[in-house]
Amino acid sequence: MKSFPLVLVMISLTSCYKTLELEGFSKEKWKSFKTTCTEYRLDKVDLLMENQALLLSSTQNEIESLLGAADEHELYERNQKFFHYRLTPRDTCTNASARLKFLSVRFNAIGRANEFQVMTRSLENQ
Repeated sequence: MKSFPLVLVMISLTSCYKTLELEGFSKEKWKSFKTTCTEYRLDKVDLLMENQALLLSSTQNEIESLLGAADEHELYERNQKFFHYRLTPRDTCTNASARLKFLSVRFNAIGRANEFQVMTRSLENQ
């Protein structure tokens, strides 16, 4: 009986972030990108950029609940983080491109998203 308040506190602390929802965006299709050769991410990046007002100041957990785990992580100075989500299909796909596109999300030191941008790099930079 003494552990009940502790369990209640733990449950409330772990559920303190909202679930982001965007009309016309499928989390499942976005996250299945690594196992398919679709261009779903390229098609939906404009929708994400149009909804930056909703996404900015979201927490890292909220962004990960929407977009899943990032393809690349980068830790920057002053505890800033960058999550990079690959937009172009894998190299083994027939529709792969020599120029890679990524959605880059920058998080500030307290874990809030404060910038979204689409980046392009060539395969030579890999």
